[in-house]
Amino acid sequence: MKNFSQPTENKDSASFARKRAVFLGIVIVLVAAVVALSLYTALNSAFGNSDSGAVSSTEDGKLVIEDLYEGEITIPDFDIAHNTYDTEKFQNDNGLITYDDPNASLGIDVSDYQGEIDWETVKESGIDFAMIRAGYRGATRGSLYEDESFERNYEGATNAGIQVGVYFFSQATSVAEAEEEASYVLGLLQGKDLAYPVVFDWEFTEVEGSRTTSATGEQITSYASAFCKKISKAGYTAGVYFNRSLGYNYYNLEELRDFDFWLAEYQNIPAFYYDFKLWQYSDNAQVQGISTPVDINISFKKYA
Repeated sequence: MKNFSQPTENKDSASFARKRAVFLGIVIVLVAAVVALSLYTALNSAFGNSDSGAVSSTEDGKLVIEDLYEGEITIPDFDIAHNTYDTEKFQNDNGLITYDDPNASLGIDVSDYQGEIDWETVKESGIDFAMIRAGYRGATRGSLYEDESFERNYEGATNAGIQVGVYFFSQATSVAEAEEEASYVLGLLQGKDLAYPVVFDWEFTEVEGSRTTSATGEQITSYASAFCKKISKAGYTAGVYFNRSLGYNYYNLEELRDFDFWLAEYQNIPAFYYDFKLWQYSDNAQVQGISTPVDINISFKKYA
């Protein structure tokens, strides 16, 4: 009868080969995991929308991040929430950008510049909310004005089933003027129901003789805070509108953390490092029911 068993040294060799194969398999799996994690971190960093975007801290307490559009930049290190929106959820359909999330909605912001608006058609085109200008302060004389289309736009939007928020274009030069603007807006609202925030929109203007050309970041922050506190006290949600320049170079966003942020950044994906609830991604959109170009926005928050 033949003996088919292997010699002892052959058994030891086969056992060693199996152990080596198992060891190499474990190593390969670990290396693959490390590579995948590195790629994931690098991609998130490149899009500038996660904590991994922070490259390092500077001696004066600022952050150096890798921005999606500007490369390496230095920004203030604010102790507030960061932008964590998923870049893969942004969909661009021939210039119409949406965000694939049940809390997200599409909206516009309008003033008397848009003229007569067919709000029913606007609603049918897929617009869920509208930020309507309530009024503004003049850049040179500092007088307060109601937007000529405010009442008409508010009634038209609400009657069409579009949720409404408002904004005031500020040219405040003091805390007292910012509080005056808040009181003026509350007077225009007269208790009107709003689903979306009442927003403080302070901007530098190129108007000759502008009263605000020398404003500092500390001053502008104090104006926004004063306006929003008064609006909040009246029972409305308050917010602050800004672009990247104001957000990074002027506003102390940490002092405004109790209010909702509305970001203006005209890109396919928002790369601003800190969190915001509204994103204005174009000032030149075409919406059915409006004959002029209009600003278009995404809200990431489901306002009541």
